[in-house]
Amino acid sequence: MVKGKIVLLAVIGASVLTGCAAENDPSRARQGDCLEAVGEGKKTTDFRIVGCAAPEAAYRVAMRLKRGERSCGSTTYGYASSGYVRGGGWHLCLTLNAEVGECFHQEVGFPTGKATKVACGPSATYKIVKRVDGTADKELCGEDAAYPVRNDLARPIYLVYPDPPLTICTDRA
Repeated sequence: MVKGKIVLLAVIGASVLTGCAAENDPSRARQGDCLEAVGEGKKTTDFRIVGCAAPEAAYRVAMRLKRGERSCGSTTYGYASSGYVRGGGWHLCLTLNAEVGECFHQEVGFPTGKATKVACGPSATYKIVKRVDGTADKELCGEDAAYPVRNDLARPIYLVYPDPPLTICTDRA
């Protein structure tokens, strides 16, 4: 029995020392991976990797920043981070994982408010009306579309992501 406990402790110790993380841990996320916001409350800081086709996959990793970088550049990116301790850690820049016709419930506003895919209807805050890959241009969303201001999602908005280029247009659900 003691031998079994020693082996278990050795495996746990090796995992901690080598930084092994669960397969769905966001620290393993790479560009193109999708995430679910699992934290409670209006703002989200906790994520897990899920398949991009999964209904809970509200976010897609646009960029994984290099060690020491902290800014995604554009304020429409969401982000996931381990926090930076003496220049270490990881930081992910996130876009919505959204297709035309999908609806989202948004807590607070962009980019830190929690987004969740929902069925279109009373629980939805907005609906995706246009998605243009390869182009980052707010004009594609029309003159009525506005910059995403916190807590004002009841009008058409544009989400423009420069890297990789992507434009997402929303309207009321």
